[in-house]
Amino acid sequence: MDIRHGGDLALDRFPDSVRRRLADLGRLREVAIARRRHQAADRLDEARDELLRRHVRELHLAAGHGAEPAGGWADTATLVAVAAEVRDGQRLSPEYLDDLAGRLPDLDPPLPRPEGFGEVLAAAAAVETHPVIRAAHAFTTCIEGLRGAEHTSAPQHPLPAGPEPRLRPLPWALASLSLMRSGYPPPALDHRLAEPQRAAEAFGPAEDPLTQAVHMFAELESAALRCELSRPARPTDVRPGPLSLATALHRRILDHLRNRCDSLSMVLRELEPGARAEVTAGTTGGGSAREHCDSAAARALFTPGPGCWWSSAHLDLTGGVLRLLVSVHDVGTPPTGVLAVTADAWLTTGTGAADVLDPACTDCVTLIPTDCADERWPQVEAFVDEAVTRTIGHLTSALA
Repeated sequence: MDIRHGGDLALDRFPDSVRRRLADLGRLREVAIARRRHQAADRLDEARDELLRRHVRELHLAAGHGAEPAGGWADTATLVAVAAEVRDGQRLSPEYLDDLAGRLPDLDPPLPRPEGFGEVLAAAAAVETHPVIRAAHAFTTCIEGLRGAEHTSAPQHPLPAGPEPRLRPLPWALASLSLMRSGYPPPALDHRLAEPQRAAEAFGPAEDPLTQAVHMFAELESAALRCELSRPARPTDVRPGPLSLATALHRRILDHLRNRCDSLSMVLRELEPGARAEVTAGTTGGGSAREHCDSAAARALFTPGPGCWWSSAHLDLTGGVLRLLVSVHDVGTPPTGVLAVTADAWLTTGTGAADVLDPACTDCVTLIPTDCADERWPQVEAFVDEAVTRTIGHLTSALA
């Protein structure tokens, strides 16, 4: 097995996109650490354990086993227990990781483990580099080891088909424990991103597996930190939302959607002459906009604060109405000063409303109070463009 060493995993060896993403994550983590000082320790532990329970549910969904495993929640109890051990100072030694591999229930059918696997995993989890890179490296190393053991199993006793190594509990548990040892929350696993093709599409098919994994864990950690920031805090930590940043982003998103809809209208009329496109905007009150803003926030794993500035593109067709809603939210109640940009889209026909985007918890852009609209706009613009492309793709498929 090819094991990389610390020099090969130094942050400056990775693309600019990775360095920028980890820098954004670092600033968000600083806000979360400041917030922790005003949150009860037992509530933080409860929040982390709930993320671990979600982790198990999402992994079972990704593996096609359903959210409720036939054997109950033994793997949840094990993961919560070992997470507590690591938080109490347990070292990720070869012996401990061999024991973990035996304690943690595998998905059916179980995969064999290579000889000396604990030493390989411990070396990967101890590499000197950025914590997210280290966790991604441990994750990919574990997957490679499980794949190697699977391929070298005795030919006369072939393993029955089952979930691939990427969808097994051990790689995800190892990455989670590695992150928690470095003071990060466990990643907010989402079954949509655990599926390899979705992850490759989201984080660049041309990138190597480790770089893809670093991007993925950075996004999953952002979702986990948004969740943590949403936990109640003492009133002394009440912070007003950055109104100027929120309104600046709202104006830019609205203008961008208008520009996109001008060109979309011509395409739609070729598909259906009577089609119309309209863009509206507002702030949350009641009704459908509030409901969808709250739904988008819940899927991005944060509690929306009082402020939400939305822009909406309506595409009116003979068979129904397609609506794309892009929102800038306060995160937390009371506000934490962090903002989140989300997207939601649904097609309403005579039979009801259908979700168009099916967003993962990572389908969100997170901003902190010191961010500048000019600097973060390219990321927000790319996010909006991706939402528009996926929405129109769904529409053209439906019309075809």
